[in-house]
Amino acid sequence: MTTWDKIYRDYNNGGEDWATLSENIHPLFKQFLNKSNFEFKHVLDIGCGTGKYLRFLADRGFKTDGVDSSETAVKMAKSVLDKKTSNIKKADMFKLRITKNSYDLIISISTIHHGAKKDVQNLINKIHSALANGGKIFITLPDFESTKKWNTFYHSHKKSKNGAFYPTSGPEKGLAHSFYAKAEVQKLFAKFSGVKISLDKIGRWVVQASK
Repeated sequence: MTTWDKIYRDYNNGGEDWATLSENIHPLFKQFLNKSNFEFKHVLDIGCGTGKYLRFLADRGFKTDGVDSSETAVKMAKSVLDKKTSNIKKADMFKLRITKNSYDLIISISTIHHGAKKDVQNLINKIHSALANGGKIFITLPDFESTKKWNTFYHSHKKSKNGAFYPTSGPEKGLAHSFYAKAEVQKLFAKFSGVKISLDKIGRWVVQASK
């Protein structure tokens, strides 16, 4: 059982709505969607969780694909989506193979930082390849200052040579987290065009960009 599968199982059984489970659709995402045009309306959500973003997009005519490391989350996402227009599967995002030029929208909310920085960069490069020309992204990554503010890290953590932080307590104990200064975020998305980076109220960089 993965760390996040335990979190989702506990949540599904009436437990804590840890991390982003309690969040509604990000207001910046709604703004982003309202001002964007998509030719194919085909989205991939990396770390789709319960499927709330995919459900939101499906209601707006998108074909929805999603991946998550949690089998429980995958089942929950499938339960709120139409099997005919969605493809949700369990997968390790860092080992994921994504067909080139296959999506005009790729999103990932509070997910892709769960690994070493080199793995995060490799995944972002794959995301760029997977976008059709003109395709867009909406991705969040935690600000480095959050290591001093988020409860799990403020109280106790370890830092490895690969640059990742590991909580030593809480539901995400032992799970890698990479945090970023703004300059690092700009470097991560150097292949993209029209990159817009903003900081949200809980300490995440929100990245909007195009291929």
